[in-house]
Amino acid sequence: MSNQIKSIRRVVTGNDEKGRSCVLFDSAAPNVNPGAIRPGTCMTDVWVYHSCPAPIAGARDDGNLPFSFEPPAAGGHLRIVQSPGKPPDFDPAADKTAIPLHEPRQRHGGTWDKGGANAYSSPVHKSETVDYGIMLQGERVLLLDDGEHVMHPGDVVVQLGNWHGWTNPREGSLMAFVMMGARYED
Repeated sequence: MSNQIKSIRRVVTGNDEKGRSCVLFDSAAPNVNPGAIRPGTCMTDVWVYHSCPAPIAGARDDGNLPFSFEPPAAGGHLRIVQSPGKPPDFDPAADKTAIPLHEPRQRHGGTWDKGGANAYSSPVHKSETVDYGIMLQGERVLLLDDGEHVMHPGDVVVQLGNWHGWTNPREGSLMAFVMMGARYED
């Protein structure tokens, strides 16, 4: 899989003023965020909803809102994540973007972060969300306390607010994530 950022076509349907089904938007998703969390990783928000049930009338573009890593607390979002593969000559000691593991800290927005990131790995993090991750292309490795879990096209992960990280040790990946606001139990 190429490490080039892939344009994500977004076809949004709805109803016209006569109640007939139609296409409201058919173009590249406008909310593209290269390097939003880590250099090299691109996050494209396809659609965001602030509450459930989500309003479905009108022609507003809820896929072109300000970027936030976390979904709305009472809603969710669909995001496509593109991550580059680690080249064979990658030297972790020379990686100026590396962040070593550290004590948990809460980021602006609510996500908890323990570091451990480099140019080809996300930080170890958790958020108060239910996340459905669907592997579309390539390969990505899910890092959990119990070990590494390789994701291939067609695989789905359901994350329930747990500590995790992602890495691309062999090739790049394209994943879809539906992230929905949730709550930790007391």
